[in-house]
Amino acid sequence: MDDVRKSRFSWRALASVVIGVAFLVMAVSGSILFVSPPGRVANWTDWRMLGYSKHEWADLHIAFGVVFLLSAMIHLVLNIRPLISYFRNRTSRRIGLRREWVAALVLSVLVFLGTRYDVPPISTLLSFGESVKRSWEEPAVAAPIPHAELLTLKELAEKAGVTLEQATERLTKQELKGIADDIVVSELASQNNTTPQRIYQIVKDSPSRGPGAGHRGGASESGGKGAAKGGDGEHRGGGGGGGGGGGGGGGGGGMGGGGPGGGAGRMTLTEFCQSRGI
Repeated sequence: MDDVRKSRFSWRALASVVIGVAFLVMAVSGSILFVSPPGRVANWTDWRMLGYSKHEWADLHIAFGVVFLLSAMIHLVLNIRPLISYFRNRTSRRIGLRREWVAALVLSVLVFLGTRYDVPPISTLLSFGESVKRSWEEPAVAAPIPHAELLTLKELAEKAGVTLEQATERLTKQELKGIADDIVVSELASQNNTTPQRIYQIVKDSPSRGPGAGHRGGASESGGKGAAKGGDGEHRGGGGGGGGGGGGGGGGGGMGGGGPGGGAGRMTLTEFCQSRGI
């Protein structure tokens, strides 16, 4: 009989272990998304952490967030009796008001209100995240417009103030392949194992900012790469799964949702003028 009990599959154990693993992955991915550059900058510079792009970290965060949610629901169902006991009065054993769950409710409300009305220490934490995001910004190598990696080569040449022929000639000299006037800049960069930022530097005929900083996988590229830095007005890294998706696709979100990022709307007048070369 004892052997039969030992050999039985434990759904409680499975749910507990999966919850623990999912929590660890979400903690790591959420922390990285919290301090990652906004999506506009991450896409422009092909920003990566531990070999993964911001999109990939956001995808991981969402996937394990769903796994965590489903496992938690299974865990609650399997442990419904112990859970209900937390809501019983210790003396009468009836459902009643207990200090523990009232304290938990009050704490949750305080966190919500602190986030909603930007009250310390929550506002301090969020401001720290914003400052880290903005620290990636380097106006000298910024994109001409937000998400310029989605432009075609012809459109990028216009933004750089050069003709399509000049842009094509400069890219050809750098031995880039797949050059076409209607190719999207991000696709051209991917085909040549470089970054949209570097494509723009070549088209504009501006010098690199550093050796290999923008190259995929960290390898150096002839002429060097621009430093993978920048700012943006996208979601704060951090919060729940839905925000994480936004963070991956265009910015943010990371451990969930967030507020405005470090783009033009968050700049001082001096910073904005410097970023536009005024």
